[in-house]
Amino acid sequence: MAALTKNHGVRFVDAGEDARTVQVPDFSTIAIVAPAAEANPSIFPLETNVHLYGDEADKIATLGDAGELSMAIDDILSEGINASIIVRRVAKESARNEQLGAIIGDPSDRTGVWGLLNARAETTVRPGIIITPGYCNESPIGATVAVMTNRGQDYTHAEVTFTAAGAVVVPKGHCVVTGGKVDVVIDDAGFGIPNTCTMTITGDGTGAAGTVSVGPVANPVALANSAVAKRVLGISPIDAPNLTRTEAALWAERLKRDNGRYLYAIDPAVRRFAVLDGSDDTILTRPASTTVAALFAKRDRERGGPYWSPENQTSSAIVGTARPISYYDGEQDHEANFLINQGINTFIEGKELFGSETLSNDSNWRFINKVRTENAIRASLPQAVRKWRGENFTAHNALQIVKTVEYFLDELVGLGAVLGYTRYFDRALNPNANMRQGILRIELPHENTPIISDMVFGMRPYISAFDILASDIQRALGGYEALAA
Repeated sequence: MAALTKNHGVRFVDAGEDARTVQVPDFSTIAIVAPAAEANPSIFPLETNVHLYGDEADKIATLGDAGELSMAIDDILSEGINASIIVRRVAKESARNEQLGAIIGDPSDRTGVWGLLNARAETTVRPGIIITPGYCNESPIGATVAVMTNRGQDYTHAEVTFTAAGAVVVPKGHCVVTGGKVDVVIDDAGFGIPNTCTMTITGDGTGAAGTVSVGPVANPVALANSAVAKRVLGISPIDAPNLTRTEAALWAERLKRDNGRYLYAIDPAVRRFAVLDGSDDTILTRPASTTVAALFAKRDRERGGPYWSPENQTSSAIVGTARPISYYDGEQDHEANFLINQGINTFIEGKELFGSETLSNDSNWRFINKVRTENAIRASLPQAVRKWRGENFTAHNALQIVKTVEYFLDELVGLGAVLGYTRYFDRALNPNANMRQGILRIELPHENTPIISDMVFGMRPYISAFDILASDIQRALGGYEALAA
């Protein structure tokens, strides 16, 4: 053993380990970002992630009655679960647009929804289900199109400045100069433009001018939710407009994009009986996202993981929906199916969650259970293979890494969360130069299990049934002979 440090006597060394067991983190903690003006600031400071469980009644009581936080927690607990909850309280603003800005926060300062990026570090708990109840349902007004009325002449460079009095966020854009003439591209539509928007073009040429059209844009809170959910490997139930199916479809279309896979839209709002202070107990119209978040967590707890859709659960708390949603078994022409085809989930029969759709523009991520399964894989494997970081780059260690992946995915296949997978070492993707730098790449094609979405029964006549009928008749009449003429 000349390769080891010299020793005279007996000693023990760690001879290496086999594949590791993968531990899947919890994805069921519900993170709520909302104002609560009467909250006790010593227990729920502004812009701070606070973890609690649903049975901590004394702590929850200090949120007060004002604002959305306490009502959202009541919605969740009314589903009969003792939820794990992260509360992030933001400032109460008097104007709606400013309130949306407070909910969104700043990604650099990590305020608002963006502050959930710090949640795991501050609370040791992963935010798996993100909700901002009541703040995703509208489409704020922003800049949509810049139309050049005069492209000008003799420009080599130009800049555009937008002006929108009273806007929460003023639009931004840039100029494209071609042959001395100017076009304007809107980079940031802004939001909360109460009236009109104008643009001014400056540069070394003359005459460039244009107009700006404003109109509904994608809800910025929902966009922030999707971006943060992607980072923390969570998902976000969001509330649609709660107006008409057409308004819901237009709202959803503005949100469909790559990160839309992390959004689970729900329409309409729901109604729940609430016991309020005093004698004004009543049936309230509430954002549906809180009830849906509870149903996600409830399904996770019942089945042991995030691999299944929350669909087909009946709510224990809601007494109906804010508008009736038509649904007929065996038919296609009803509002529930219309909403599903727009990527929007709903409640049928006033109580049953209907739909497993995301707002992804990629059909591979259409179903929310596939997204959450992928989140679980991507969150679990790095922790499991961390042991080999810093170990020598040997074939044995590479094998143990692959075995760790195999054992985990074999279990997911057994659970029905993954349909199948393969794994291989592609020599072309592992050139010597990369391996010299300690880079090991393993290919891991796999397919997460979709839901059963469309059950089709082919109905047609079955003429052979009359053979069965004839045999039955013959047996029944076996003792009867033909009568003589």
